[in-house]
Amino acid sequence: MYGSYWTAFVIQVWIGLLVLSAPYAQGNQQDDGPQTRPEEIPTALTDRPGNAERGRRIILDRERGDCVVCHALPQRANLSSNKQADVDRFALLPERRFHGTVGLPLDNIGKRYTAAELRLQLLDPKALNPHSIMPAYHTVAGLHSVLEAYRGKPILTAQEIEDVVAYLLTLRNEASQATKAGQTPSSSRHETSPYRVKGRRSGYTYLSEEHRQLQDDTFGNPGMLWVERGRALWDRTQGDNQQACASCHGDAATSMRGVRVRYPQFDPRTEKLINLEQRINRCRTEQLRAEAYPYESEALLALSAFVGSQSHGIPLSVDIEGPAAPFFEAGKAFFMRRRGQLDMACSHCHDEYAGQRLRGEVVSQGQTNGFPVYRLSWQTLGSTHRMFAWCNTAIRAQPLAYGANDYVNLELYMAWRGRGLPVETPGVRR
Repeated sequence: MYGSYWTAFVIQVWIGLLVLSAPYAQGNQQDDGPQTRPEEIPTALTDRPGNAERGRRIILDRERGDCVVCHALPQRANLSSNKQADVDRFALLPERRFHGTVGLPLDNIGKRYTAAELRLQLLDPKALNPHSIMPAYHTVAGLHSVLEAYRGKPILTAQEIEDVVAYLLTLRNEASQATKAGQTPSSSRHETSPYRVKGRRSGYTYLSEEHRQLQDDTFGNPGMLWVERGRALWDRTQGDNQQACASCHGDAATSMRGVRVRYPQFDPRTEKLINLEQRINRCRTEQLRAEAYPYESEALLALSAFVGSQSHGIPLSVDIEGPAAPFFEAGKAFFMRRRGQLDMACSHCHDEYAGQRLRGEVVSQGQTNGFPVYRLSWQTLGSTHRMFAWCNTAIRAQPLAYGANDYVNLELYMAWRGRGLPVETPGVRR
């Protein structure tokens, strides 16, 4: 579950370089008084000079950098020695075919910015742009809900920052036009309707043709295994009352049609939101007099996938008015709030950079109309709350428990955000 969280880390490692040019250009144009914010840190952080080779290893290390996830890098660094052996030593790995487009290309950055400017960008990017989503790499001040293992710890040491700066200064060549052209994501491949509604795009539209075909194939879609398990559970008598879901609801194709699109919804009994999984468990405990299924258990995933699939093709339409309104606002605030050691909000990826590429993958809008989804990286079905927890961990934020009120609120906001998109349960995602 956590093996890929460094992908989100890398988004942060270099994404702040997106804002380098704008603040400096604005500062150069203003001549009506002294600047109110610093634009550089001229003094090195350590007595030991930065080492470009160590810096190269840091930014290519998938555990710390790997900046090609977000940025196009030049093929070679132009070292001052002009020795071909040294240049070859800094050549990027030939297998790094796919470069990201979330950040600006890093070619020629060693000519465009000084060490002092780059140092400030790494240490305190918000001194240049308060809206930057790049984390401060050597401070822990002002962070919210940091994952326990990273609390009080900087992302990079002072020496590592000096090493990274030293490497960036070696990048003094323009990228070839062919390389630049190869980094632009194609926008013409996924013009599929009805998976686009007024600018809202289902995750389906970001899939490769092969994976879209996998989702569309009811025999090949691996999520259908859970739907069939859910069908069996629907008809199984259990609990102290020896009843089944079908005892009350009859044929799910009729009684559950359209149910998925309305959840989460306000529950007058508890005076808070309740999602589909929680509604299923209430039926179990109150009607069947059976134990509630644990969140993310195979049985609960199977029943929620089965019930959800009965609404396949119907547009999402949750109620955010009246008593649901404060929960909707709380979910929206969660989506917009920075958190974790990387100081990043959900909105940064899924609103601001949706459609850009992280290496070979395109950042989606994060729509939830396909959940529960079979995620290929998980090799199993998962709920929206598992995805929320995964994303929290990816930015080194403390994940909440499945079923937590804050996640249910977020689920409502996400469902509204995808309003009009058709239910795809069970979806297939990368």
